[in-house]
Amino acid sequence: MSKNSVFKKRRLLLAKYMEPNSTAIISSSPIQIRNNDSAYRYRQCSNFYYLTGFEKPDSVLLIYKDRSNSVAHFFSKQPNKHDSVWSGELLTSRKIQNIYGFDKCGYTENLELELYSYLKKSKSIYHSLSKQSDLMTLVDDCLQKIENNYRKGAELPSNHYSINKIVHKLRLIKSNEEIAIIKKACKISADAHINLMSKCKPNVSEKKLESQLLYDFGSNNATEAYTSIVAGGKNACILHYIDNSSNLKNGDLLLTDAACEFEYYASDITRTIPINGRFTQDQKLIYSLVLKAQKNAISKCIVGNTLQDVHKAAVRTLTKGLIDLGLLRGDYKSIVKNELYKKFYMHNTGHWMGLDVHDPLEYASDGKPVKLKPGMIFTVEPGLYIKADKDVNKRFHNIGIRIEDDILITKNGPDVLTSRAPKEICDIENIMNNIK
Repeated sequence: MSKNSVFKKRRLLLAKYMEPNSTAIISSSPIQIRNNDSAYRYRQCSNFYYLTGFEKPDSVLLIYKDRSNSVAHFFSKQPNKHDSVWSGELLTSRKIQNIYGFDKCGYTENLELELYSYLKKSKSIYHSLSKQSDLMTLVDDCLQKIENNYRKGAELPSNHYSINKIVHKLRLIKSNEEIAIIKKACKISADAHINLMSKCKPNVSEKKLESQLLYDFGSNNATEAYTSIVAGGKNACILHYIDNSSNLKNGDLLLTDAACEFEYYASDITRTIPINGRFTQDQKLIYSLVLKAQKNAISKCIVGNTLQDVHKAAVRTLTKGLIDLGLLRGDYKSIVKNELYKKFYMHNTGHWMGLDVHDPLEYASDGKPVKLKPGMIFTVEPGLYIKADKDVNKRFHNIGIRIEDDILITKNGPDVLTSRAPKEICDIENIMNNIK
């Protein structure tokens, strides 16, 4: 199946979920300004890319469905001299139609006229536009024109639905093509972590290791899937530490949460390693507990279970271990019920992953947790974060550990897509000490 046919298939599937006589409106991401007239590197809206494969801004997709058929009408910016000089040649509408397989193509300067023609024969509208967006203003203008023609029998669309709800449902189950791309992203990220393990040592800066990660991603035609966390020592106890500005200290741990995006699809890996290449006995105790919790959680990644089942498995293991280590005191059931474990483990065990590192997909449907099905991909990432505290034994102060892998649900059980990145204590120490 060609790449273009994949996107066309998705548009047709979206149309199947739409009501008869309805219009769906999907917009590209706007250009984000960093400061003054300097823009951030452009990244297309995930939903828009999912349906079009188009990577440029200033574009709109309209899908109109009558009683049985649908038409995908695409609009882009018209080629002009200014863009050809400053940002590059723009494709003509004819080339876009040939390349991307839309039913109709035009330029955004004609969008209002075409949008009006679709809306005036629609009973329902699907969109997730911001009220402040220019496109939403255009939609409102068209609706106002329709309302002004009520004496001629014009009727406003009576139903408004979120397009995100449908697209996110489609994105929840990954196709074979998507899985292949995510596996490639996972391999690139795993290899970057292995390289980082070999280069980590006392007095190296977090920033230098972050730079190495970015180099490894870029060398494989990939980019960061999110801002990398390279956190040594007590910094690892800050969940979203991204300063990456300290020097690594002998005897501390390094928590690295970093992974790449390849061809728009994310990966997500966290590994925790000893900066000097050897875990202390106390570090081993905490690390082994987190690793056990992750393995128990992964064992629950089977068809018919839910992410809540996965999370509960991690919580049970961590809580029992924390009691055994004396970090939590009291009755196990009471600690879990009152969530006292959150002093050391305060986040969920995983999240959906795909076109976004945190895919904004539903975790519940009709009030019930979404059941796991083949083709779903998510992370499993338990952790423990033990800050210096007078109520905590000093031997465990400033130990922050998280172990994160990406899991594909299959009918035969969980497929750990990031298993290439070592996480067993002996394997990590061997890499760091160049032992084969």
